Amino acid sequence: MRVAAAMVSLAALSGCELFNDEDPRVGVEGVEACLKRVANKSRSEEFDALDDGALWVPTYTYDVTKLELEAIQQLSVSYNDETSGTRINQTTNETSTAVAQFMQQPVDEDGAFFMGRDPALYRVRGAPVQLSDVITSGCERQLPNMRLIEVEFSRHSAAPPEADGPEEASTEENNS
Repeated sequence: MRVAAAMVSLAALSGCELFNDEDPRVGVEGVEACLKRVANKSRSEEFDALDDGALWVPTYTYDVTKLELEAIQQLSVSYNDETSGTRINQTTNETSTAVAQFMQQPVDEDGAFFMGRDPALYRVRGAPVQLSDVITSGCERQLPNMRLIEVEFSRHSAAPPEADGPEEASTEENNS
């Protein structure tokens, strides 16, 4: 009787997330699936309010924890050497603190990596695009086993930024 009750309980739990060890960051995610995951109605309304036809410069953040070494090398700029770029080595005992510090650093078109155990992140500045194309462009840049998790954007200006800094906005993946 106890064995039958245990088997019924186990069968009921088989559909439960408790036994689902599949990581959503693994595999290929198409542009449409990425847009569905990242975009939402409130974000669309924010974009509509900001969209005045100007160009915006996006900064994309991707979770690359599941990316293989060859793909990371593909993202790296081949002409960089050990002396190029900015390297930050700050001591902290908290991964969340290290990630927060990494997310505050400016990046360029060559990108920057945060190589933690989990998460490992890649941030890169994109080319100026229309606001309506910001998220689509970020989704198109994804490689297999890589997920867009945040988009920041600022108004593109040919002139140097003002003392107050450029107008900025940010959007994060909704984890609900």
